[in-house]
Amino acid sequence: MPRLTLKKSRSITNILWLFCCISLIVFSLGLSWQLNKSADFFYSFWYQQLNIEQTITRYVPENTFGKKDYADTSTDQHVDNFSEIVTEIHNNGEHLTQLTYVNKNQQIKTLLTTAEVIHLKDVSHLIQKLTLVSAGNFCILLFLSWVIYQQKVGLPKRKDQLLAVVLPSLLLLILFIVFGFTELFYYLHTVIFPDNHQWFFYYQESLMSSLMKAPDLFAGIAVTLTVSALIIYVIIYRLFILKIFRDRT
Repeated sequence: MPRLTLKKSRSITNILWLFCCISLIVFSLGLSWQLNKSADFFYSFWYQQLNIEQTITRYVPENTFGKKDYADTSTDQHVDNFSEIVTEIHNNGEHLTQLTYVNKNQQIKTLLTTAEVIHLKDVSHLIQKLTLVSAGNFCILLFLSWVIYQQKVGLPKRKDQLLAVVLPSLLLLILFIVFGFTELFYYLHTVIFPDNHQWFFYYQESLMSSLMKAPDLFAGIAVTLTVSALIIYVIIYRLFILKIFRDRT
C-alpha cells in the first residue's frame, strides 16, 4: 500500500505531534505513579518535611473512635501503616479491615473505621480505572508512534513543538494558581466519589487522615509525581519521540 503523504501536511503533522505529546505526558504520569508507589510515595521523607508526627501527637488524643492510644505509637508504626494502606489500595482493598496497630500496652487494635475502609475501597476502584486508562493510552502511544514512523512524518516547526508541550502544562498551572491545590483536591472528591460515601475526615475522627495530614501529604505526592513524570517525559522524548519524527522540518 502506498504511503500517505502525511509529511506534506503541516496541520496533520501538528495534530499528530500534539496527540503524541499528550499521550506521552499521560504515559509519563502513569509510569511515575508506578515508580512512586514502589517507594510508598516517599512517605518517610514527607513525614519529616510536613511534621506529620506533630499532627498525630496533637489531634489523635482527641480521637472520637477510641483510638487515642495511637498518639503514643512510633514513627515506624506510622510508616508501616501507610505502606500497608498503599499496598491495599492497589490490591482492591481486600484486607483493609484487617489493618492494625500495636499500642504501648502491646494491644493489637484495628486501624481503620468502617467509613475509612469504604473510602479507601473507592480509591482502590478509582486506581483500577486509571490503570485501564493508562493501558489504553499506552496502546494509543504505540499506534501513533507506528503511524508517524511508517509515514516518515517530519518534526513540526519549533514554535509548534513548544506550544504542544507548554500549553497543557500552562493550563494546569493556571488551574492550580487560580483555584489552589486544596480547593481542586476537595472539588475532585465531590465529582469522583459517590455522594453517600464519606471522603472528608477530620483529624480527630480519623487515623487515616492524621497519618496522611490530608491534604498536605497529597500536595507533596503531587510534587514528586510531577517531577518524576517530567524526568521520564524528557528522557523518552529525547531518546524516542525525536527519533520517530525522522524527517526534520
